[in-house]
Amino acid sequence: MTDLLDFSINSILLGGTILVVSFVVLLALWSILIKALFSVFGKSKFFFVPRTLKELILSVAFVFFLLSVYFSILFVNRDLLAHEFFKVWQILLIFSFANIALRVVLTGLDTHYRQVKDKSGIFRSVGLLKGTLGLVLYLFAFILSLNVLSAELGIVVTAILLFIIVLVFVSSFEQMKSIVAGLQLGDYYVEYGKLLKIGDQMGFVESIHGRSTVLRTIEGNTAVIPNSHFFSKLFEIEQDDGNTVSLSVVVKGKNAGKIKERISAISTKITMEVKGIPSEYKPKVFFTSVLDGANEFAIVFKVMPDSDIRKILDIFNMELATEFKDGLLSTKLK
Repeated sequence: MTDLLDFSINSILLGGTILVVSFVVLLALWSILIKALFSVFGKSKFFFVPRTLKELILSVAFVFFLLSVYFSILFVNRDLLAHEFFKVWQILLIFSFANIALRVVLTGLDTHYRQVKDKSGIFRSVGLLKGTLGLVLYLFAFILSLNVLSAELGIVVTAILLFIIVLVFVSSFEQMKSIVAGLQLGDYYVEYGKLLKIGDQMGFVESIHGRSTVLRTIEGNTAVIPNSHFFSKLFEIEQDDGNTVSLSVVVKGKNAGKIKERISAISTKITMEVKGIPSEYKPKVFFTSVLDGANEFAIVFKVMPDSDIRKILDIFNMELATEFKDGLLSTKLK
C-alpha cells in the first residue's frame, strides 16, 4: 500500500512537472511564431493573421493546456489514453481548434471586406457567408465529436444529417436559388440607392438580403423581390452616377421646336428649385414622335436615391399643365 502511494505521488509530481514545462515551452514557441508572422505579414494584406492569433491567446493557451495534459499522460501512464474520460479531452480539442479556425477566417473576411472597393459578388452577402461558414465548421466539429464517442453513432448521425440536408435543399430549392443569386447581384451593380425596374415594379433599392431585395417603389410602397427573379426576368438599371428618370410628355401644337424649348425651360427651372434633383445635371428634352398634331417628348433627368419621385412628378405635371393648359394631352413615367 505504501509503495502504491509512493508511486502515485511520484506519478502526480512527474505528470505535473511535465504539464507545466510543456505548457511554458509551447507558449514560448507560440510567442516566437507570432513575432515571425508579424515580421512576414506585417505590411501585407495578411496582417490580420498574426494579429488575430495574438488576440486569441486565451483559446490558444487552452489548446496548449490540453496538449500538455496529453504529454504528461504519455510519460505517466499511457493506459489512461484508452479511458472513456480521454474522449472528453478529444472533444474539447476539436471544438477549440474549430473556434480558432473560425475566428481567423471570419476576421479575414471582415478585413478584406473593409479593404475592397468593389463590394460586389460574394461580398454582397458577407453576413450570410459568415453565418454559413460558422454553421458548417461547428457542424463538422460536432460530427467528429460523435465519431470520437462512438464510430457507429457517428456514422448513423452523419447519414441522418446528410438526409436532412438533401431534404431541406429539395424542399427549399427556390430559396436556395435566391441565396445563390444574391451572391451574384453585386456583379450587375444592384446596390443600395440604385433606381431599377424589374417586371412591373420600379423603385429604389432599399436593402439587399440573402434571399431577397427590397425596393421602395415610385408609389412609396415596399416591394420585396426574390433575388432569383433578377436572373429569370428582364430588369433595367442605371449604370452612371445618379438615377435617370424619363418622363413622356405629349403636347398638341404645330411648332414642335418652340414646344421643346418651353418644356426645356420648365425642366431647368424645376431642377434648380426642387430638392431631390441634382442641380448640376441639366435635364435633357428629346422629340420622340408626332401623330395627328400631337408631339411626344421625353424629359430625361436624374434624381437622388432618397428623393420622393411622386412629389417631383407632381411638380412637373402642374408646371406643364399651367404652361400648356388644354394643349397638354398626357404625361407618363417611362
